[in-house]
Amino acid sequence: MRALALDGWGKPLVLKEIPKPEAAPGDVRVRIRATGLCHSDVHQWKGDWPTERALMESGGVTVLGHEGIGVVDAVGVGVSELAVGDRVGVPWMNYWCGGCEPCLTGYPHWCDRTRTTSVTVNGTYAEYATVSERAAVRVPASIPDDEAAPLLCAGVTAYGALRRLTTELRIPPGKWVAVVGAAGGLGHLGVQLAKAMGYRVVGVDVGADRVRFVESLGADMAVEAAAAPARVQELGGVHATVVFTPTLAGYGLAASLTRTVGGVVAVGIPDAREGPIPISPWALLSRGLRLVPTSVGVSHEFAELFDLYRAGRVRTHVDRHGTLADAPALLADMAGGRYVGRAVVTV
Repeated sequence: MRALALDGWGKPLVLKEIPKPEAAPGDVRVRIRATGLCHSDVHQWKGDWPTERALMESGGVTVLGHEGIGVVDAVGVGVSELAVGDRVGVPWMNYWCGGCEPCLTGYPHWCDRTRTTSVTVNGTYAEYATVSERAAVRVPASIPDDEAAPLLCAGVTAYGALRRLTTELRIPPGKWVAVVGAAGGLGHLGVQLAKAMGYRVVGVDVGADRVRFVESLGADMAVEAAAAPARVQELGGVHATVVFTPTLAGYGLAASLTRTVGGVVAVGIPDAREGPIPISPWALLSRGLRLVPTSVGVSHEFAELFDLYRAGRVRTHVDRHGTLADAPALLADMAGGRYVGRAVVTV
């Protein structure tokens, strides 16, 4: 099969022929039709995350991508709910055990036995990919491939992060929340989802064009990062800040925007070489600031997100389209912040 494969950390990806994967017991094989590009792909391509880099090296994983949309073309032994011809998505979470404490308490993202698409299993920048029946996402026919693909990571990650405002931080609708990195692939969905959930939204990003884009998404206030602390101070601070940008500066900004007894939802993962999050124990203890980590969404959150899409409450802004061969240039543009929203390629 054709696949776009790593040829060294940070080197251009190479379009080549590699063996087609087989559907192991409990898994399905999917003929990929489209796949989204995620900022995580940039970090993986460059080898920025030591843990994921080590897992990829030890497992021989060379194919990135975890926002694949396609059709089941083979099923493994024990598969009972999916059949050849079913349209499904191949997301970041490729498998979880379902029986450990994290799984049973609703946090399978942190299952010790999890498999991850593009980290421990070859990803969706290829004609075929495999995924466990448990993790495969049924995608409604009414959502086109190019809009559905980014929902498999960016969409469900943003949705899961916004749900933390109620499930973890207990912040009711109507309160002010800030979205840092609001014009990005996750952030632009986060702004829409926050509005759909009834929050008043401050969208924060860098650059006049990106701020105008955030305004177009329906943010109640759209502001440059440098001006955000002063503008938000006029509100008395926000009750929570969701950090989508993968930079440490975004976390420092979040602490300055969030009022006493507020919360910061951590989503963006900076390059490990940037160091630790710049939020001191003093800030946590003296202000009651709560830091809530989140990860990609889980099965029931996909269905809820798709319902919001079909109700017209959220839309994926796909700024770039291309073919698999265009993905290296699109990744470079993403790394340089040269487009807003998402990019999707056909396979």
